[in-house]
Amino acid sequence: MNLKELRNQIKQSLNRENVAAMLQALGYEVNRDYKFKIRDERTPSSSIRRDGYIKDFGSGWGGDIVAFIHEHHNTPLKEATLWVAQCLGIRYE
Repeated sequence: MNLKELRNQIKQSLNRENVAAMLQALGYEVNRDYKFKIRDERTPSSSIRRDGYIKDFGSGWGGDIVAFIHEHHNTPLKEATLWVAQCLGIRYE
C-alpha cells in the first residue's frame, strides 16, 4: 500500500468520534458539540463534521485530521499520515 492509498483508507475511516479522540490526544479540548479552539480565543471557532472533516471558521481553513496535523503542527505529511493510521488501527507496510 502506498501513502496515497493509505490516505484514502484513512478518509473512509474518519468520523467525529475518532477525530475528536485524536485531537484530545494532541491536547485540544473538544466539547460535546464537537467544537474546539485552535488559537487562544474566547469561544471555539473550529468544529468537526460527522465525516470527520475539520472546519476552522476563524481562518476559513478546512481539511481532514492528517492535513490539520501537517499544517497546524508543522509535521511532515508522511509522519502525520502514519500517526493517524496508527491511531485508527490501520496497518501500513
